[in-house]
Amino acid sequence: MSITHIESVSQLNGILTKSKDKLSVIDFHATWCGPCHAIAPTFEALSKQHKNVNFLKCDVDAARDVASLYSVSAMPTFIFLRGDVKVDQVRGADRAGIENALRKHASPSSAAFSGKGQTLGSTSAQSSTTKRNASSSVSPATASLNPQLKVFLGLVGLYLFFWYF
Repeated sequence: MSITHIESVSQLNGILTKSKDKLSVIDFHATWCGPCHAIAPTFEALSKQHKNVNFLKCDVDAARDVASLYSVSAMPTFIFLRGDVKVDQVRGADRAGIENALRKHASPSSAAFSGKGQTLGSTSAQSSTTKRNASSSVSPATASLNPQLKVFLGLVGLYLFFWYF
């Protein structure tokens, strides 16, 4: 999907009212902002990956009213909206933060029901038991140790290794 450039609050409100249940992401940027230019290709790539999301850009100097509506004080700032309700915000050129927020809010289903689910009599219980047995068969002597003790012993081993070698 292409990125729409926002120039006024009325234009933004028109877009948001047309897509009440759809996620919209607004990239608040400035022409003089280095990090804004650095994250722009990522924002464009994400707009091509997520066809079910509205991707919008707003130059804070050209559309001060839109920036003040969302109290934008740092660039870049990414505001995530479902309809006209703000659901998330990422400040700075944080690629992982933007991707995580997209993953979190892009699907229409709630996160509580994002798994495949199970039915009575399914074989998933066997597979989890098999996974536990496989992980404990690596070293039966350490299988009964407390996980914190395992970490402690590993750190002591690394310390001794680096101290003597």
